[in-house]
Amino acid sequence: MFGLNDSGALYSALSAALRILVEGGCPSVEAVDARVSAMIGPAVTASDATARLEPLDELLRVEVRSGSGALLVVRDLAIGPSCDDLAAAAAVVIATAIGSAPGTGEQSTIGPIAIPVPVLPRLLPRKPVWRSPVSLELGISVGIEAAWPRPGGGGFVWGSLAPTAEKWSRFGLMLRVGGTSYKQQALTVGSVDWTRLEVSLGPRFRFDVGSWLYELFATVTPALSLTQGRDLPQSFSSVGFDLGLGGGARVGARIGSLLPFAAASATGFVREQRIKVLGIEETTNLPPYAVQVSLGLSWLPLP
Repeated sequence: MFGLNDSGALYSALSAALRILVEGGCPSVEAVDARVSAMIGPAVTASDATARLEPLDELLRVEVRSGSGALLVVRDLAIGPSCDDLAAAAAVVIATAIGSAPGTGEQSTIGPIAIPVPVLPRLLPRKPVWRSPVSLELGISVGIEAAWPRPGGGGFVWGSLAPTAEKWSRFGLMLRVGGTSYKQQALTVGSVDWTRLEVSLGPRFRFDVGSWLYELFATVTPALSLTQGRDLPQSFSSVGFDLGLGGGARVGARIGSLLPFAAASATGFVREQRIKVLGIEETTNLPPYAVQVSLGLSWLPLP
């Protein structure tokens, strides 16, 4: 038997009649030849034939022709889990074709060979993976709010919802909840400590460059204004409502499903928050703005 491997080199085997040509390296000529010889042994020398193995996408076509060029068989085999399994299946097709076809004008004395074809496992179709129509991001940050003479430190919880469709994934809705510690505002007599607890909600636009994410957002910010007197003859605490409009930006570097980020925001409050000191004719207003910077960490769903 002669064979040609994928490099075109001539391969010599025990029998001298059958020629095996394999395109590619799986299965090998040697593996197919060994299995054909084991199945029909010296009977193969009585037939002049050529077997060609050609890969077609996810199939292997096995074509056997007689020495005169007559087609004996053509069979497409599913590519199995290993080259050995594929060699065994191709050998069955070749041996059956040679054993069933006459080599001359006389009736063949070999007859068909009943050899069970090894069953190659079928690749099951992949089940479609369900994907949520929206993605959720959750995060926390710590930061400071600019104020004189003492800035306020605090923390925020971040959340974001966005569609997963690639066309709209840049757009989303962001939520930020939190506040900073009390800031101080001096009076002629004593001082006032104040802060705001904020809930910011608004649209955001995000784009990425490699693993870096950049985000711009605009917000509407309802807030509770908390004030209390300090170093006064009588000190009181009060709670007021405020409403702000603002925006900001975030930048972060994605590491797997984590997003370390830095954020900056500015908010202007539309309602006047006036503080009046009882007993003296003095009033003052809370700052009508808030400028905050923070560092945080978010969790992002994997793509």
